[in-house]
Amino acid sequence: MEKILVKTGIYSFIVSFFLLVVFLKKEESTTDVVGMTSFVITPFPEFFFQIFRYSIITSIIAVIFVCAYLLSNKKKA
Repeated sequence: MEKILVKTGIYSFIVSFFLLVVFLKKEESTTDVVGMTSFVITPFPEFFFQIFRYSIITSIIAVIFVCAYLLSNKKKA
């Protein structure tokens, strides 16, 4: 059970990190009251730590789900 949880944590972290690098936008557009649109670009260190934080949260959630699944199957058997 521990091996499965560790593998789930590592693989979900790696997969979510790469997916966030590809799909998370570094620049956001904001529209003023007048209707003017401006772009805000997130600095690279802040962008990296944002991706890192989301990856950790994703891997913790995945480990919790797998642990709940394994415990529910253990009770049935």
